[in-house]
Amino acid sequence: MWSARSAVSVLAVAAALTAVGCGGGGAPRRSAAAASRSTLPPSDLALPARVPDRATGPADRGSARVVRAWLRALTRGDVERAAAYFALPSLFQNGTSVLRIDSAGERLAVNLSLPCGGRPLDLRGARGFTIATIRLVRRPGADCGRGAGGRARTAIRVAGGRIREWYRLPDRPGGPQQAPPAPSGPVA
Repeated sequence: MWSARSAVSVLAVAAALTAVGCGGGGAPRRSAAAASRSTLPPSDLALPARVPDRATGPADRGSARVVRAWLRALTRGDVERAAAYFALPSLFQNGTSVLRIDSAGERLAVNLSLPCGGRPLDLRGARGFTIATIRLVRRPGADCGRGAGGRARTAIRVAGGRIREWYRLPDRPGGPQQAPPAPSGPVA
């Protein structure tokens, strides 16, 4: 059952993610690395330097299994199950500064912020991350809009059977950061 505090946490994270999509700024929490930087806001949105943006070898089998299971849950609209694949705490970045997820409500909010489900096209590895190329698909309970049929790339670090870090990657290795696909209508 949801507590009032959980509901406030979900609303705060969702508001921050929505504000970024509308050109706003700010986030409820940032990782220690992001918070300690004294840079201008646009660089706060950059992919952390330690996160690889291209694969260098095969993905860890256990990590790939977690990524596939998370995508299946998200794609079938089971957002609560998808959220349960995220560890507490974990880090998340999708057109935002790096967000630190510290509660069940926050991890639910970041999964709700993903308007599309996805099917893995390629899962490879680099520096402890799974580099996933995903075909975006419509999912129940959300409006994928123009994102459906497109591709997205992510770097996901899995440890202990849970997603510890999740980063949206440029569409092409070495390319510019991309904003997440915007829904074309209201998100349910």
